[in-house]
Amino acid sequence: MLMDFWGTVRVLRRRWYIALPAVLLTGVLALYVYVTVPTRYESSGVLVLTSPAAGGRYSEKTKPEDVVKVNPLLQFDGSLTTTAQILTQVLGDPKTAEELAGKGSTATYTANTGPVGGPLLFISTEADSAESAESLVGKVLEKTVNELAAQQKALNAPEQTFITAQVLVKPTTASAKIGGKVRYVGAATVVLLLLTIAATFAADSIMNKVKRRKDEDSGAAPPAPSGKDVAPPPSHAPPARPRPQTNGQPPRPQGVPNAHQKTVIIAAPKPDPAWPTKDD
Repeated sequence: MLMDFWGTVRVLRRRWYIALPAVLLTGVLALYVYVTVPTRYESSGVLVLTSPAAGGRYSEKTKPEDVVKVNPLLQFDGSLTTTAQILTQVLGDPKTAEELAGKGSTATYTANTGPVGGPLLFISTEADSAESAESLVGKVLEKTVNELAAQQKALNAPEQTFITAQVLVKPTTASAKIGGKVRYVGAATVVLLLLTIAATFAADSIMNKVKRRKDEDSGAAPPAPSGKDVAPPPSHAPPARPRPQTNGQPPRPQGVPNAHQKTVIIAAPKPDPAWPTKDD
């Protein structure tokens, strides 16, 4: 891996006249991406749901002075959490989002109960301008309050038992989010640098091939001259050995043995039966 790194460095240094302009072009394009990508702004707000002071029950026969009143902030039970979850589902409807943000708008918002999951409703928005982000938070908060009242009226709940939504945190001052732009610039820079290295290696390979071809052409043998100037090629045949004297006899073919070298095999004589034997 280290050798590959230093090999890349050597190629880039050797072809600096290609790599340097490409790196400068990469910087210019990265700056262009940073400038052209719009800056996003975010704002937020918080709602809290509270129970009525008289509780969740109401009787018309009961006199107002006889109603037991309690502190609404001491009645954070599971019903408020359920109501907050219902409101998040209503705000998450695409039709509601299009109504609040506007058709074709790039502004977005999110509504959730946060990590606690209690009666708190957190609103967060993003838009291309600070004014749009803050305005959208206000619209979402107002829509939540109206939707809460509409849901309770639809259920025919007594008005004295309505759950109320209080704005706990008003729309905050919108702040710029540059994280998205930085990610775009980083991705563009990495891609352009990889293309720069690839282009440098490709140019280096092409130039090396052209150089080798020129060297081969310049190192070819010149054409041989014609006519009397042509010298006969040197003979590499082995020198002929002197032939032995044969004293007027024709030369013996090579490989045939002479009288001293030839071996003659004579068959042994068979015994004659007419000769006397020991029995005779």
